[in-house]
Amino acid sequence: MSDTSPPSNWTGLPAHLPAELVETANTTQMAKGQSLFHTGDSVESFHFVRAGELAAVRCMPNGAEAIMLTARAGEFFGEASLFQPAYTCEARALSASVLVSFSSERFRKAMAGDPAFALAFTRTVAMSLRKQCSRVERLRLKSASDRVLHYLACETGPSGWAELGGTLQEWAAELALEPETLYRTLAQLEKEGTLAREQRRLRLLGHSVMACASLSPKT
Repeated sequence: MSDTSPPSNWTGLPAHLPAELVETANTTQMAKGQSLFHTGDSVESFHFVRAGELAAVRCMPNGAEAIMLTARAGEFFGEASLFQPAYTCEARALSASVLVSFSSERFRKAMAGDPAFALAFTRTVAMSLRKQCSRVERLRLKSASDRVLHYLACETGPSGWAELGGTLQEWAAELALEPETLYRTLAQLEKEGTLAREQRRLRLLGHSVMACASLSPKT
């Protein structure tokens, strides 16, 4: 079970959040690998990731796990859960994480009573949807190298690096690849001079940045 406590400060929260939501929220601390909720649990809270990374994980009929979506620092997690009675997946921390947890009922009421907030949150949901569309687009690519390059084209931050919140095994699951396939692909791309890798962050090199632009989603 996650440890929760009243908030000490609210640095990094979206500015459009109403004061009544912020004042009644809690901070949730999670260790890497810890579960926030499980399939079938009642939906009582809605979460914003302040630090770390969460994944929505679903167990497949063959026993394998599939990562349905992820949320990193600065993102809400599981927007669809606001309108569901129970969760349809497990939420798991891919790294040590800090969440701001809101009452789902209060969040819905705030949206109903504050049109400006509802509009701002809708923009946030639209951006999240675009991210998930990119993930679906990525999984339609047949080759492992194309999936890796597509990920880097879409997820690279202002620093030029794409930061991995979890392990390579967890990233492989997000890309729907076997871990061994991902290891071989990364080694080959490094050998070719296509990407550079430093622990759990990667970046495209030189001409590869322009070459991968064709793989990124168009707005």
